[in-house]
Amino acid sequence: MMIVVRAVMMGFESDFRDTLMGAKPHVLFSQDSAGHSKPWPEALQGVKGSGQVQSATAYAGGILYLSKGDLQTYTQVFGIASADAPNHLRKINAHLIAGSLDLVDGGIVLVDQQAQELGLLVGDDLSVYASQNVNEAVRQYSDANDQETASQKKAILEKITLNPQKLKLTGILKSETAGYLSYMTLATAQSLFHLGDGVTGIALELPEPKKADQVAKSLIDRLPGWKAKLWSDDESARLAAMGNEQTMMQFVLSIIALVAAFSVMNTTITITMQKRREIGVIAALGGRPSQIINVFLIQAVIVGVLGTGLGLLGSLLTLWLRNDLRDLLTLVAGGQVHAVDGVFLSSIPALLQPWDVVMTCSTSILLCIVAGLLPAWVAARVDPAVALRD
Repeated sequence: MMIVVRAVMMGFESDFRDTLMGAKPHVLFSQDSAGHSKPWPEALQGVKGSGQVQSATAYAGGILYLSKGDLQTYTQVFGIASADAPNHLRKINAHLIAGSLDLVDGGIVLVDQQAQELGLLVGDDLSVYASQNVNEAVRQYSDANDQETASQKKAILEKITLNPQKLKLTGILKSETAGYLSYMTLATAQSLFHLGDGVTGIALELPEPKKADQVAKSLIDRLPGWKAKLWSDDESARLAAMGNEQTMMQFVLSIIALVAAFSVMNTTITITMQKRREIGVIAALGGRPSQIINVFLIQAVIVGVLGTGLGLLGSLLTLWLRNDLRDLLTLVAGGQVHAVDGVFLSSIPALLQPWDVVMTCSTSILLCIVAGLLPAWVAARVDPAVALRD
């Protein structure tokens, strides 16, 4: 039980981390305080020259509202230069459903959920609104409502415009595995968000994403006035919850292992009571207490080794057939199996770490030995005369 549960829970966490690392930029640097930070071209060159990153590029992004006819939705945009797109989008190429990831000016790549909400296909046009345009329109509308005269209110309302821009859908990604970012060229994003030649920040791809925290800390000293955001920051609460869940589950399973050790102890106690006369004979013939203790300890070791070995084989078999067992239990319970290839967690993940197996098996055998030690010590102290008389 300990091996199966540990492997499955580690598999869930590993798959979740791999999905995040395979969809989001590994590190995003953004200016912390305008006017006091190093200009982004210099910052970009400094990051590229560090030797710790696989690729780095300037990006422009923000919230973008989308519409097609009466249908509306929104998305988080990530705009990078077309020349840098292959290095940064290569990892999500496997999640492309339709179209292409070749970024072109005036085009946008959406995920399937957003495309379905708007009823879009590759090649269709859609209208987009930058978030600041919408926010400004809301502010102007609020100001209009505060006016005392109808003419003043009308004058403000007539100036309100969202300035929609037309984009063409060039690609569709699978949201389950590619995340919910939308992609476009840097020039298109700069135009939509009125950045001019400015950028939102710098995006990094790392050869070892798990070391993103270390890399960010080492680079932040070279970028005064800049701050870093890691691929794990948005999901830090969920990752922490997974860690806490593993700890509590391990605690519960340890109690089960302890109960199993008590079962071994009870068995040893029963045997010592049944063999009380034999123990007395051995003691009367000159058998040393250590020899009597060794007899029962060897029995506990045999029980521990055989039980642990059978448990290990059972756990490996369960992990091997875990998806088949899931399907069988679902059918027996009258449910339906919804396992679609390519969808996140469509199958039960498992990550079997050798160190976990060694520690679990060693602990199990050790508990059996400790559980057999007390009854063996009591048996060795039996008075031969009393044991033979009984």
